Amino acid sequence: MEGFIFDLAEWAVTGVLAVVAGLLWKQMQEYRRRGLEEERRRDEEHAALRRGMQMQLRAQLVEMHHQWVAERGYMPVETKRLFHDMFCAYEALGENGIISSLYEDVKKAHVAPGPDGDEDDDD
Repeated sequence: MEGFIFDLAEWAVTGVLAVVAGLLWKQMQEYRRRGLEEERRRDEEHAALRRGMQMQLRAQLVEMHHQWVAERGYMPVETKRLFHDMFCAYEALGENGIISSLYEDVKKAHVAPGPDGDEDDDD
């Protein structure tokens, strides 16, 4: 009789441990699934933000090129520096294409005359 009680207790403990392990395993899988979904959502959001930033930079770079180099044939040195910084940010986001040729045009463009008529060519 005593052996039967020990066997029954052993069987009950084993069953309870199996249920607890199963519940923990299920909870761990759910936690992992939620983590993967959250990571995917963050990746999609990050990609959208990158794409939006690329679009904004591209539009502004094209506008600056048109306003200064295409229309006037020169660009103030401060604007050239800003164009350079924006181009570097645009390039770091992984896109180049036509903007690289615009950047080459800007590098070749004359520097706008300063207030006293001298060209300020620091680039």
